[in-house]
Amino acid sequence: MTVDIIIPVYCGYAETKSCIESVLKSKNKSKYKLTIINDFSPDFELTKWLRCGAQSGLFKLLENEENIGFVGTVNRGMSLSRNDVILLNSDTEVADFWIDKINNAAEKNKDIGTITPFSNNATICSYPRFCEDNPLPVGVSLAEIDDIFHDANRNTVIDIPTAVGFCMYIRRACLESVGLFDVENFGKGYGEENDFSCRAAKTGWRNVLLCDTFVWHKGNVSFGDSHNEKKTKALKVLQKLHPEYSQLVHKHIQEDPAREMRLRVDFLRFQRSKHKKILFVVHALGGGTEQHCMELVSAIANKAHVFKIYPAIGGLTCLESYSETGAIQLYFDLPVDYVILKQVVRALGIDLIHFHHTLGVAEAILSLAKDLNLAQYFTIHDYHLVCPQITLTGEDNRYCGEEGIAQCKTCVGGKTLERSAQTIESWRERANHILVSSHRVIVPDKDVSARYNRYFPHLKTITTPHLERASIKDVHLVLPSKDESLRIAVIGALSPVKGADLLEAVSLDCAKNNMSVKFKLFGYAYRHLSGGDHLEVSGKYATDDLPRMLEQWKPHLVWFPAQWPETYSYTLSQCMHLGLPVVATNLGAIARRLSTRPYSWVLPWQTTPSEWMHWFASFAIGNIAKPGLQPFSEESGLDFYRTNYLDREALICSQPIPSIDVLYNTRNKKPANGWRNKIIHALFYLRSLPILSWLARRIPMHLQRRLKQRLLNKF
Repeated sequence: MTVDIIIPVYCGYAETKSCIESVLKSKNKSKYKLTIINDFSPDFELTKWLRCGAQSGLFKLLENEENIGFVGTVNRGMSLSRNDVILLNSDTEVADFWIDKINNAAEKNKDIGTITPFSNNATICSYPRFCEDNPLPVGVSLAEIDDIFHDANRNTVIDIPTAVGFCMYIRRACLESVGLFDVENFGKGYGEENDFSCRAAKTGWRNVLLCDTFVWHKGNVSFGDSHNEKKTKALKVLQKLHPEYSQLVHKHIQEDPAREMRLRVDFLRFQRSKHKKILFVVHALGGGTEQHCMELVSAIANKAHVFKIYPAIGGLTCLESYSETGAIQLYFDLPVDYVILKQVVRALGIDLIHFHHTLGVAEAILSLAKDLNLAQYFTIHDYHLVCPQITLTGEDNRYCGEEGIAQCKTCVGGKTLERSAQTIESWRERANHILVSSHRVIVPDKDVSARYNRYFPHLKTITTPHLERASIKDVHLVLPSKDESLRIAVIGALSPVKGADLLEAVSLDCAKNNMSVKFKLFGYAYRHLSGGDHLEVSGKYATDDLPRMLEQWKPHLVWFPAQWPETYSYTLSQCMHLGLPVVATNLGAIARRLSTRPYSWVLPWQTTPSEWMHWFASFAIGNIAKPGLQPFSEESGLDFYRTNYLDREALICSQPIPSIDVLYNTRNKKPANGWRNKIIHALFYLRSLPILSWLARRIPMHLQRRLKQRLLNKF
């Protein structure tokens, strides 16, 4: 059987050349005829190259005497053919045996009218992210990804509501019964293949996705900047001609029958990679933990594939790729699905399980590394392992002082703790077991290591900073002139333990005393903050915008009013990068990092609002000593993470892919409809209103935290 390959051409010299060359170089047993139709291209170089190729006998060239558009050009090619046809966009590239695989599917299924392969840019036929434009997966060539599709989904087709025109096979009998593309309604492109598919389906022909073939597609080369407008117009016409079309597509997207095929490819692709595979265990609350994880993923991108497992809404546990958005996303109901989870982890060839948090993490996951004989790391980001409050703070949302077990028992009281840990002693015993089971325990600062050693005296840690530190600018102290106010910046999302209430109190004291000072919170607080003209709140900002915002406002000083011993602080790093003077409380890693830095001050965390006000007044007139004049430098964690992090040998080898039924019987498990999230957002919004802020202040923070945790099904 001979198939006619038709490639309409208008512009895009490099893309068109690559497309045609890939067709000519591809190995196929099937006979084919290659026809190129030049739609009156304005690109002289492209036209010249096409004519040379035709003269050499590489392909047949047809030239339109005027530009008639994509649809008219395709129709010209199909009307001149007497065979099955493959319509191929000029911005595609193909791999070996692609024609053979298309013909094989057509031969085995005589009711197939159209065939579309997988691609990176093909809406409902896209991979790895469904209905999105994707680049090729990093480190994989077109030939390699096509081989993986072939091996994972050999001889598999799935019915789809419409073909996708970047690479579209049409059976001759289907073409004769349905007719050519609709030039009148679809002009120069977009919607023509959808209309044809609808007409074909109404006459009994199937439109299918060929799951064992992948064709690369750049997209939008032929139409340029006008493609969105053309799409919009085409969809309106399409909906008028085929009212059922949108519903069919929506149903297909909801059911996503090709999900299992994409997952098969994911698993096989990761198995064949020589990179190490790492599974991060994280919470779902973002923040500094998420930022560090993303930095680490980026730092080891050329050495490892990273996945993450975390608690999802509805009590499920989600496992997905961290390195590639959209690749592998599976939900598990633990502990019921624990055996399945272990099989999935083995199938991925995971070498290392790296815990970054246990908040909300299913109990079964804590033994995953041991059960699979895998290496385990633990990075400490806060004090959750020793303190149910996470922050070493009491009911007043201030540092507890770490006065001993009796204090902890009083603080915990009759509260219900997490899962099996019902007392503070059992809480820490459980934590000790997790830490002892870890081959490496990593902390970002010496202060963190010292505090954890109070509770676990025999704990050995690796102290290494996070990766984000870059250049540290010299600090320049500029005091306010006589006719301007002292400008003090506070940065971040402020909770009570981060000093939101203290910021408000100091602002109000300054207002009462007519002090010439302006506070500006670059970010937001857990509730509305009063402060009159002395306090401004910017609201949420993009991280990349902060340097510009600070440069415009030109603060004289940055204040960290934290009431708990923070373990790192990315916000402090940003201030160091900008060379800003800083004052903070004498707690945690922030205080230690500032201890030798010029123009940086630490005050006791017990400092009262009135004492802070007087300190700021003294600072404004230069009556504050200038500490930290000795040489200063910030350490970097780059060396450890780029050289030592992956120095352990893998403990298991990749396993064969388990049965598809075993791996994907979780596919129908989806998170709840998000009602918990809606409640959470509503509560936080109400709490932020000035009229209700007084009420929020009277609700103990631990009760607010517990409500959030229960809604998230964390505890």
